[in-house]
Amino acid sequence: MKLDLMYYCQNDDLPDKWLLEGCRLGNINLIVGKNASGKTKTLRAINLIASLLSGEVDGTKTILLSRESREWTLIFDSHDDTQKRTYILKFKNGKVVEESFTIGSKKYLDRNQSGEGRVWAEKLQEEIDFQTPIYEVAALKRRDSIQHPFFEDLYIWASSLRYYQFGTELGKRKLMLNTKNLNSIRENIDFKNAGHVVNIFVLGKEELGGNFIDAIKLDMGLIGYKISDIGTKSPISEDPVQEGDLQCLYIQEVDLFEKTEQRYMSQGLFRALSLIIQINYSLLAEKPSCILIDDIGEGLDFERASAMIKVLISKAESGLVQLIMTTNDRFIMNGVPLEYWSVIERKSGLAKLHNIYNSKQIFDDFKFTGLNNFDFFSSQFYLDGFGEEEIEN
Repeated sequence: MKLDLMYYCQNDDLPDKWLLEGCRLGNINLIVGKNASGKTKTLRAINLIASLLSGEVDGTKTILLSRESREWTLIFDSHDDTQKRTYILKFKNGKVVEESFTIGSKKYLDRNQSGEGRVWAEKLQEEIDFQTPIYEVAALKRRDSIQHPFFEDLYIWASSLRYYQFGTELGKRKLMLNTKNLNSIRENIDFKNAGHVVNIFVLGKEELGGNFIDAIKLDMGLIGYKISDIGTKSPISEDPVQEGDLQCLYIQEVDLFEKTEQRYMSQGLFRALSLIIQINYSLLAEKPSCILIDDIGEGLDFERASAMIKVLISKAESGLVQLIMTTNDRFIMNGVPLEYWSVIERKSGLAKLHNIYNSKQIFDDFKFTGLNNFDFFSSQFYLDGFGEEEIEN
């Protein structure tokens, strides 16, 4: 199941209202825009709705207690009218005020602000009444493989989505307690927490073996880090008593004699390593639905940032995962074809994404200018035409 279109509104009718209109997405997406244009906010909106639908985040602790107003409309698989899935969720004044789920022309879930609603019961072949607490998401709480199997696709999409903030440490300061109990490692891993990269590596090595290690070494080589070995070890410590209690990542670069522990790696190197470990584990073991990467390439030089993008795009081109990235880096922009771009046009309280799906003529016209991709972003070329474009529904 692939997310094709999202509408999102935060704090409607308030001075700090923010509306994302017509966020049309393809299989590979690079969202570009100036600072504070809404790139990160867009990814966070997608990640939050996924967290609510997967049960990772309790609505009472994220939205309801903060009293924020938020509204989502998600449209999946829109290429097939009979299978098109539309999910709507609205929070206001600390309550779920609307929620519905439709497949094709048939509505499978409809609930109101009192928590009362009707849901299709597959085995009974009829709609039944239900009552859900006003602070709970019915699509999650009503999951039932017998009576309501149609919610399972929503849950799988949400629970397998991954969100990485490339500009952060991505687990550089996090170590793993030394243990050989794989069940203990598995039970204590939060696969959506990038800080658990050492644990994810150890689990991947044991579960997936050589294919996992080879994939990491290959990808690291493609982005300019030639390594002959990767593994875990006890970090060198000034306190011998603590040695052996913790495990850290290390790599053996082909042109260095000594192994390099994670704390001695440059931030750019470790960010690349952490992301590659986690994405390869997801692709080989979990088959993620969607990967969100904020500020991709941050901290990498031009060549490595460009190579990282090519590695990620090649994985997404297989069709196994939807890739949504953000950047305002000119080197990244020049390395990604315009067909994958979405440019944020920001106005007061409003953001629009423009891409080949809703502004095709503007993107096509630019190809004949002979300029590089960054010129499309930095010039007024696209701004002159976007005002006349209509957002595709």
